[in-house]
Amino acid sequence: MKIQNYIWGVFVAILLCGCFEDKGNYDYSEMPTVSVVEYITNEDELGSFYALTVGDVIKASPVLEYAGDSTALSLSFEWIVENGVTKEVKSLGFGRELEWKTDMGGFMTVYLFITDTITGYQLADRGFSMWPTDNDSMSESWMVLSEIDGKACLSILENMSNWEDGSYVYRFRELKDYYTSQNAGEELGGSPVKVMNHWLQSGSSSSPGMILILQNGGVGPVYVSNRDYKRTLDLKDDFINGVLPNVTFKDAVANSKCHVLLATNGDLYLKAVEHLDVWFAGKYIDIPVTIEGGMKIDRLVRMSYQDMGITGTFAIDGLHHRLLYIANDNSLEYTGNWGDANAISIVQTEPAEGVTLAMENLKDVDILYAGSYVGSFQTEWGTSTSSDMFMFYKDNRSGSDTEGLYCIHTFRLGMDDETWELRAYPKIERAFPVGFQNRINSDSEYFVGPHGDLGFFFFSSGANNGELWGYIFRGTGGTDPMKLFDFGGKKIVKITSTDSGSGSSSNGMDLTVALETGEIYMFNVNNSHFATGITPKWQSTASFGKIVDLRYNGSAHNAI
Repeated sequence: MKIQNYIWGVFVAILLCGCFEDKGNYDYSEMPTVSVVEYITNEDELGSFYALTVGDVIKASPVLEYAGDSTALSLSFEWIVENGVTKEVKSLGFGRELEWKTDMGGFMTVYLFITDTITGYQLADRGFSMWPTDNDSMSESWMVLSEIDGKACLSILENMSNWEDGSYVYRFRELKDYYTSQNAGEELGGSPVKVMNHWLQSGSSSSPGMILILQNGGVGPVYVSNRDYKRTLDLKDDFINGVLPNVTFKDAVANSKCHVLLATNGDLYLKAVEHLDVWFAGKYIDIPVTIEGGMKIDRLVRMSYQDMGITGTFAIDGLHHRLLYIANDNSLEYTGNWGDANAISIVQTEPAEGVTLAMENLKDVDILYAGSYVGSFQTEWGTSTSSDMFMFYKDNRSGSDTEGLYCIHTFRLGMDDETWELRAYPKIERAFPVGFQNRINSDSEYFVGPHGDLGFFFFSSGANNGELWGYIFRGTGGTDPMKLFDFGGKKIVKITSTDSGSGSSSNGMDLTVALETGEIYMFNVNNSHFATGITPKWQSTASFGKIVDLRYNGSAHNAI
């Protein structure tokens, strides 16, 4: 971290200065010292240091405690701030009292450096933290990553919806190629891959953070602020050696501590952790991770966030036809290097009656889609949430009861209490309704609703995949699929939603659909719509080009 480098640099400078000037006149065993007991600040006056607006004035002064003869000390003070988002470190001034008009947003930590100019003794105290945000920046929006004229383009749909004459009117401001307008005319210029939110603590709407725009070529993959979409960092600077690996990127996943990059050749790059108590403190390892026997990752699946249980990233290993788990935060932090092969485990399947699919043996199974959702299970203490997986596949296993059919399989990821092995605890395994097997196309788009208690699975079908269909998979038999909306032959290229938490059947969920024409439609879906169909609550007026990815950026930052 930059602040650590700063502390070390100042310490070395003072140490050298003390060596040159020391005349041997001090008894170091009785050297007077100083420590900070607390800080007197104006936080109460401002309400909270965690709910500031850029421009608010921070005031602080330390309450000091001395050991030894304080009159023998000649103290100097310097206040330093580190931006936890951009890692920027700068001096706020000198003197015992601080008065700073905040001029940047993000999670900030203020440090106080106290130096005895006579002896060279120094104290570096981690003072207090704050969270200024910019009121002029967006609080809720959709990010659209697309390709226009052969170049990557980030556009923004800013939510301007509000109550009008007693009715709630959905309205979005369509900001095409917003990255360029916010970054002094700079174009992304590459081949777009993904736009990815960093995980943000508590998913608070006031939490500033960064967004990774993953692309190949152009200016390269870059991070932007999730408030004003201005460039903050190059992905190459997030690698230990400051250089991107010579690969073509295919995907990326960010959980609270587990950051994963996937290359088209199947290589994985994991992020290291330098400090156990500071998230995002580390950098990506320069070489791809390896495990015993090797692996070649076909795709990544980020696990949905939930209140309890296990979270991290699923990875499908095409070399050995199995499911792997990339840990997020656990005891491996203390026993190994974060980002090494110890973070990856094979998911074993708990035997269950009527279940034939094993996560450690996915050979002859053509996985069309794999997604994660928040599920639930019963414990001796009641109902608990869980990290669940939904798989939609074509069964090509010779002799299987469902050979040649499209099937679904769901499981809960848990830990065996005796062996401490990761286990897939199957919930559902069955063929897709027979009468609707022919509704599936090889190039269909799929999406599983993140609310496990809703049990919604969406897919494209019909002429040119221009129809949106839904299937409620929960229960012993599920429902018959239902055509929810017909786009008149316009091909669906992306289906996603805003929410990844737990919900109820009465609340329903938001759904966003992107078309090959560059148009975007937004819907609300609940149980009743599986009998009546749905109508758009909003649709774009502009075409955003060849849409590659859609991501919600708002009050639920941990959205899928």
